Amino acid sequence: MAQRGFTLIEVLIAFVVLAVGLGTLAVGIATALRADAKVHNKHALDHIAESRLEAAGRGGPLKTGSREGRIGRYRWRETVTSVELGKSRPQDGAAPQGASLVPSWVEVVVQDDAGLETRLAALKLVRGAAQ
Repeated sequence: MAQRGFTLIEVLIAFVVLAVGLGTLAVGIATALRADAKVHNKHALDHIAESRLEAAGRGGPLKTGSREGRIGRYRWRETVTSVELGKSRPQDGAAPQGASLVPSWVEVVVQDDAGLETRLAALKLVRGAAQ
């Protein structure tokens, strides 16, 4: 008499193979979701850092020193350092001394609660007072 259907051991082996395949697939999906969340978080950090760097010096003169704050769950720190270029005499047709540009180095660090951070820096030129 010919055997019909599958034996119990064949069914169990098929379930084990299926479980291993689904487990591997679940691990891959979880890894992709974690990577996506990390990239999204990094974009948020970059956006905040770019916004803080762009805003530096817009509302008034840049003051040397550090400022800190929070935006949602992100902490930011802005450090302004004055840059000394040395004394130079004005060229013919140069702007008057009262309208000279004063360089300042601005560094912005934004960090999330998990410790991921982004750091941006730029040289900002702002109108200086007459010396």
